[in-house]
Amino acid sequence: MDDNVKKLEQDYEIEYPELEREYEIEKYIKLLPAWFTSRMLDDSWHFGLLMITGDIIAIQYINSIKQDANGNIWLDATLQDCQVDEEVQSHKVFVAPTSRTNVSINSSHVMAAFELTDS
Repeated sequence: MDDNVKKLEQDYEIEYPELEREYEIEKYIKLLPAWFTSRMLDDSWHFGLLMITGDIIAIQYINSIKQDANGNIWLDATLQDCQVDEEVQSHKVFVAPTSRTNVSINSSHVMAAFELTDS
């Protein structure tokens, strides 16, 4: 096989997952059109979700966004697995209690989304 053909096939394999992820992100933004949606889907960082209880859920990123049969929007995310401040401006911060970090969060319970640390 020609080296140029091999190179094109390799480039296509690398680019295809990136294009697929961009398509997924666009789809998720339609479900949850907020500034944090693309940021938290595209970057691993220390993010906080302020819940209606007043507690903060610390996540690394959002894996996907789904809509259930009742129309509820769910965030499938990865919890922070490292210790962050136990309190942020007097709000308790929830992190992964075990090495299993997957979490599903009903977006109707989220009051605010923000970064927990500066870059």
